[in-house]
Amino acid sequence: MNPAPARRKARIALRLLAVALLGCVTWSAQADDAALQQLLTDYLRSQTAAEGEVDISVTMPAIAMPACKNPRPFLPGRNPRVAGNITVGVQCPGDRPATRYFQARVNVIADYYVAARDLMPGDVIGMADIRREQGDLSRLPGNVATRPEALVGMSASRRVAAGRALSESMVHAPVAIKRGELVRVVAVGPGFSITTEGKALNAAPLGGDVRVSTQEGSIVIGRSTNENTVTITR
Repeated sequence: MNPAPARRKARIALRLLAVALLGCVTWSAQADDAALQQLLTDYLRSQTAAEGEVDISVTMPAIAMPACKNPRPFLPGRNPRVAGNITVGVQCPGDRPATRYFQARVNVIADYYVAARDLMPGDVIGMADIRREQGDLSRLPGNVATRPEALVGMSASRRVAAGRALSESMVHAPVAIKRGELVRVVAVGPGFSITTEGKALNAAPLGGDVRVSTQEGSIVIGRSTNENTVTITR
């Protein structure tokens, strides 16, 4: 009996088995990558604070990585903004590599606000001064205003052209007391109330701290309670 055909059949069978095993490993790795990609997508969606339509795309490496048995997603850096092109990490305790990083794109289509007219420094903003628009927040400043409450009643810090997106850094609480103006100083405590006048040594918004030089020559610190009153509580 010629053993050659038998050996050839055995080699072919081994090759077919190897191909099958390789196919199983590749499929398993692809399945693990798909599960990890979905996990990272869900994690990024949970970290997106803005309301609106969120589209997330996580790029997986071209070569399948070893399985991550207990994946723990995280965002590198301190309080990163979850919008635009970002990096997302995953910790794989006990596996190699133990920490892996992936690139992702997060688009957030939501409402934001722009100036409805030219705003000048010191202008107090009302609803008629802002206009709602919708767009991709990842292409706008990180602190773009998405709620009217962040703008209405505030004072413009600088000139803002009509149509420009408004960010919370462009506004501040309106000044209630100006530096150098005369103010009424009210000191209140258990069973007493004393009123005098003085000069404000610093500007302050409503509720802000004010240093006042009183008529008696002393310097006191109180809180602005309206446009010309500083209250000291004892």
